Amino acid sequence: MSKRLYFEDARAWEFSARTEKTKTDEKGTWLALDQTIFYPEGGGQPWDTGRLLQGNQEWRVVEVQADEDDVIWHRLDLSENASLPLLNQDIHGEIDWARRFDHMQQHTGEHILANCVHRLAQGFTHGLHIGHEVSSIDVTLPEGKTRLDEEMLASIEALANRCIQANHPIVCSFPTDEDLKKIPLRKEAGDFEHTRVCAMGDFEYVACGGTHLSATGEVGLVKILSVQPSKGKMRVFFLCGERATAHYAMEHKALSRAGELLSAKAEEVPERLEQTLKLLADARRELAALHRKNTLDKVPGLLENAHAYKDGRRLVIAELTENDLPAMEALAGRLTQESRLIALLCAVKEGRYNFLFARSNDLDTNLSDFLKSTLAKGGGRPEFARGAAEDSLPWEAAKVMAVHL
Repeated sequence: MSKRLYFEDARAWEFSARTEKTKTDEKGTWLALDQTIFYPEGGGQPWDTGRLLQGNQEWRVVEVQADEDDVIWHRLDLSENASLPLLNQDIHGEIDWARRFDHMQQHTGEHILANCVHRLAQGFTHGLHIGHEVSSIDVTLPEGKTRLDEEMLASIEALANRCIQANHPIVCSFPTDEDLKKIPLRKEAGDFEHTRVCAMGDFEYVACGGTHLSATGEVGLVKILSVQPSKGKMRVFFLCGERATAHYAMEHKALSRAGELLSAKAEEVPERLEQTLKLLADARRELAALHRKNTLDKVPGLLENAHAYKDGRRLVIAELTENDLPAMEALAGRLTQESRLIALLCAVKEGRYNFLFARSNDLDTNLSDFLKSTLAKGGGRPEFARGAAEDSLPWEAAKVMAVHL
């Protein structure tokens, strides 16, 4: 069993210990100490990282896990140091304090947020996941609900931040079994030999083995980002502390820039943007209608320049522009209203050749087979075929072979 020094002082960032044993598995080499301030992964809180020093040698700690015997193992990065620490010797350790403090802000903030969800929405929180960028909890709500409306979420967030501003002291302890019965825990404690309780003033009491701040005020800020259904529960995505502050700064910068572009105050941006998007949609529809008209206006000229065969057939070969592509099918439809006519159309967009081959109903040419003979990808019916190619070769082949249709 390893003594967990972070239970005594979660703010300690360095310590001394005694090396005890090593092991190796598929992940690498692990070291056990008689005591440690490195937090092992658990309860949704990621492990600490840092370094261990012995004499003039140093090892980076890249992962920390606890086994079923409550031994805490530190996985060492041996890429820059092939030797192992000497066993039964003193060693000095230091954690990455910025990482630890961030995790304590997220973890402590989660307690506050879960308590507020319980108070205002009677939701029961299942676990915590502290991600690299965003944290989340899963909540079971009454009557199988998987969402809360924006007004309720705003109330939960406001209550959480009032708790932070109240700066309740946070005390973690191992009460006796008799004292534990008197503590109003938010949820029932697990089956542990010794239960550790985290108390935040009179606001929150919960059994927890993680690391926490000294007072709720150190959380700084809780921000709910979004919620979504997840396996019959409500998943809440949130940020705390410096993460929430950085998120606010990013959104404020983006909103300010949007306001400048739209010549609007921050509170006017959504309405102004909605108006702008509507105008843009109307303009796109008008432009699309204009492009369609211009495409269809090409029909007389294409018919006039069609290649005429002695048997009365006519062949239209046209390389169109990117703007003609949306109306190419309508163009083929207009052309093939003519009797005994074949239309081979191609529109190039972003270097891709888009083909449409069509004929009038009084001919029996199989244009699907013809398209395939050009080696273009595609297919269709004898009277109508579509395809595409990444280069011009199939189109050049189609123009050459068209005289034999």
